[in-house]
Amino acid sequence: MATTPRTLGSGASNAPGQDWQKGYSRTVEEEEDSFDRDLHGDDRAGQHAGVNDIRQYTAFDVKELHERMPDFDGDELKRIPVLAHGERLEQGAIYIDLSQESREPFVAQGSQEAQDPHLYVPKARVDFELWSKLTGGDDPNVQ
Repeated sequence: MATTPRTLGSGASNAPGQDWQKGYSRTVEEEEDSFDRDLHGDDRAGQHAGVNDIRQYTAFDVKELHERMPDFDGDELKRIPVLAHGERLEQGAIYIDLSQESREPFVAQGSQEAQDPHLYVPKARVDFELWSKLTGGDDPNVQ
């Protein structure tokens, strides 16, 4: 259904003999988009859109982790994905934070976002043996 954009504005600018372009000239579609943004602002918060190849990096790329994790060789560090700062954590997914010494697994909330100094690793993207080595054994409380 094609609609013709209608101009919104005051009656004076749309009155006969008046130039309608001099007044307020947003269209109905623009007005509806504005309301839609207000109503649904960040409606994807907490949803994970999948792996973003452009921003993906690994523990190998974080030089401070080479010293902090001496029991991991370079190949293992390359297999540990780290969320880029600004990336949202998937609600209900399990992560560890490599910036913490304890590296205890936790369940993420949808409002969480990877920010400095945190180095979040998603369990879903790490193989079982490597996850077990990262956490010192699988945590029975987090499945």
